[in-house]
Amino acid sequence: MEKIVKRDVRIDILRCIAIVAIIVAHSEPGGLLFQLRNFDVILMVLLLGTSFYLSNTKKKSNVSYPVYLGKRFKRLIVPTWIFLTVFFVLFYIISLIKGSSYYFNFNDIFMSYSMFDESKGIGYVWIMKVFFLIALISPFLLKLNQKFESNTKYFLVLIISYVAYALLQLVNPILKGSFQVFFENFILYGIGYGLVAAFGMRLKLLSKKELYAWTSAFLIMFLFFSWHYHFNSTQHYKYPPQLYYISYGMFVSLFLYITLNITKVQTLFNNKFIMFIAQNSIWLYFWHIIFIYLLKFFGNELSMFNNNFVTRFAFIFICALVITYVHDILKQKFYNPSRKSKVLSKATIK
Repeated sequence: MEKIVKRDVRIDILRCIAIVAIIVAHSEPGGLLFQLRNFDVILMVLLLGTSFYLSNTKKKSNVSYPVYLGKRFKRLIVPTWIFLTVFFVLFYIISLIKGSSYYFNFNDIFMSYSMFDESKGIGYVWIMKVFFLIALISPFLLKLNQKFESNTKYFLVLIISYVAYALLQLVNPILKGSFQVFFENFILYGIGYGLVAAFGMRLKLLSKKELYAWTSAFLIMFLFFSWHYHFNSTQHYKYPPQLYYISYGMFVSLFLYITLNITKVQTLFNNKFIMFIAQNSIWLYFWHIIFIYLLKFFGNELSMFNNNFVTRFAFIFICALVITYVHDILKQKFYNPSRKSKVLSKATIK
């Protein structure tokens, strides 16, 4: 009889924190708050690694790499394209109703679907490209994780890999043209965030002492780079990720993970609301983009929501949450594989 592995609610709570922090950032908060929440993407990528490790240790799977990639493509890229289609159609309808010219040109639309460059298109969906890049290399990172039983040896490999990655960052400005864009947006992003995911795959195997040591190490690195870069925002070192940005994100992420080991803290956040956000984080992320653009295009008409960060965040978050809730209900009603299988099994019995 197989042992049932209990779901780690800390992962869900942290995913909820990460997605809310991202929406906070997109609601244009003040300088200090914008910096404080700048751990969100690192936390999301760290959790991708941890979740991949957990899902592949619970069950032994012989799924081929092409089949695996197909599933990841359907889970990450297809929903992104579906959302973008809804997004562009919606704003086309709005432009017709208002009798104005369309808000986006062909290049905006094409670059959004390609997710090639985060500075082109509507923005925001670049993170799905990062998630897919992580998915591409996750099986290989898992094999690396399984190869080294010693945490010391494993992290030594990651450190050496980061040194190589840092050297590639020095090469990046020398490159020219489309190859440079490809190199930066795919190779550097893949390696940089891939190393964070690789750390996440080892997270559950760390002792308390090792967790404290790594959290302290990332804090020391962050403080050093803060001084070195004259306390400049870590946001400037995010595209592609550099150690100043990574060290802050990793410090906060590990600190939150440690904090959630405290039973009372974990119990406080372990509720249906948090779990709903965590389990629907991708679509909550997608839907919130629509309301960002509604404020951008119709700021005057929606001035009561666009006056300050608090009202902007409340408008974007609550509206996106409502749409996500409705979307989840419709999905369960019209597309629920488990429900369909039950109906089919009943029909077979009859």
